[in-house]
Amino acid sequence: MDREVIVTSKEEFLPGIFRMCLETGKDFSEQSEPGQFIQVEVSPGPFPVTRRPFTISRTYSSSIEIVFETVGRGTVLLSEVETGSTVRVLGPLGSGYELNSGGWLLVGGGLGAAGFPGLVSFVDCRLLLLGASTKDKLLPVPGVSFLSITEDGSSGRKGLVTDLLESVPWDSVSNIAVCGPVAMMKAFIQRIPGEFTSSTQISAEARMGCGWGACEGCSIPKAGGGYLKCCTDGPVFPADSIDWERYGVVS
Repeated sequence: MDREVIVTSKEEFLPGIFRMCLETGKDFSEQSEPGQFIQVEVSPGPFPVTRRPFTISRTYSSSIEIVFETVGRGTVLLSEVETGSTVRVLGPLGSGYELNSGGWLLVGGGLGAAGFPGLVSFVDCRLLLLGASTKDKLLPVPGVSFLSITEDGSSGRKGLVTDLLESVPWDSVSNIAVCGPVAMMKAFIQRIPGEFTSSTQISAEARMGCGWGACEGCSIPKAGGGYLKCCTDGPVFPADSIDWERYGVVS
């Protein structure tokens, strides 16, 4: 669906990080699945040329919520949109999580945790691991037990999110969801017990120009050769469908 939607609320709840609610209509929100995304026209003017992708953080009866950080001109423009104004939204797009039964471990690097509030509404989340550069970039999920770590130690523990693996109660985990920078996801996949690789799903982040597979600007190397499109084959993928040796390597 491609439509004008109303911005019903906007909040800067952490420095430079915003929560925005969009009145999309009941049909849109009901079709949205955890892990899917939308493409937002952040400005009606000629710049930026392409829309910006945002994970659907959570859904309500006739609206959806997104979380974003002001990291470039596009997100700055979106942060300046006033409540009550309209923006154009395309979605819901992509393939979401396979909502398997059993206990879930969620692992988020920085804004990678933005899509977890919607996911925990459908699965049995046992633990959330959060990592970020500083505590002002951590995104806890209400009602979910979590452990956190930051690169600068401002959250109380200094290090990387992979350093938290020693605290995971693996006997209670059947499924894993991971989202964050490629280097973080790659390090995590390399360090988890091997038997969990096949039950791990990753939510990939990529620069998406169109959002529906036409521009091929979001290709991800596929295990066994070839490529996957982040926007249509994903953005959620089984971890073992990715060629981690090639993923994130600049040729």
